Amino acid sequence: MPVHNEEDNLLYCLPSLFSLEPEQIIIILDRCSDRSRDLIEASSRRLGYKGELTLVDVGEDFPNWKYRVARIFRMGFELAKNDSILTMAADIVLDPRVSDYVSTFQGSDVKLVSFGLKYYPVDLTYFVKRIVTLIFPARGFSGVFLFSKRAWMETEDEEAVKRIPKAQDSFLSNSIKKRYTTKHVWLNIVHLRHRKDAKDQYLRGVAAARISSKSLPAVFISSILYLSPFMLKGYLNEREKTQRKLG
Repeated sequence: MPVHNEEDNLLYCLPSLFSLEPEQIIIILDRCSDRSRDLIEASSRRLGYKGELTLVDVGEDFPNWKYRVARIFRMGFELAKNDSILTMAADIVLDPRVSDYVSTFQGSDVKLVSFGLKYYPVDLTYFVKRIVTLIFPARGFSGVFLFSKRAWMETEDEEAVKRIPKAQDSFLSNSIKKRYTTKHVWLNIVHLRHRKDAKDQYLRGVAAARISSKSLPAVFISSILYLSPFMLKGYLNEREKTQRKLG
């Protein structure tokens, strides 16, 4: 889990994380200038966490990576000692039932399980996603997911991931999905900071074209359902750039 000045959200996030009692927790402290580290260490003691807590301070820029966050997440993945990894952000409150899915990878072709998110405050996007994934289960995905480290290392292109502009989680998921089965389930997981600004919408559109390779009709429908016109704009601009390069 990467953390950048998240002391307010950590008050809600950490109890739900420590309550899962994982064998190892890896937190990447990305240029933190607040009390995030102190809060994590104090919470670990107060909540009686008995596993291995690894805190890594990061301050470098990673010039070879276009999307710095992608490198920060992968630093944590590389340090994981177990095959089953849960990846999340510091603005997430977990459902204890997440731990029930750790055994999914054992003796199964399923190598990634993502969890639907309930936004706080709840908005139209949440209900739309519930309906869409009910009708089209294969389209469900979120940035909170369990995955197999071995499957990730087998499938992800180490050079291609350095060039992505956003959506490092979708890139990882699509890599695993090419060789293994993935699934999406809905639990009671809360996202405390749901972003819907124009820049975020635009970059999601870019990612839909460059990383997910979604069709124009699919992105057009998504932009309408989620009231995200800049998503369509980002998608169309990225497709135009790609066509110019090929032409």
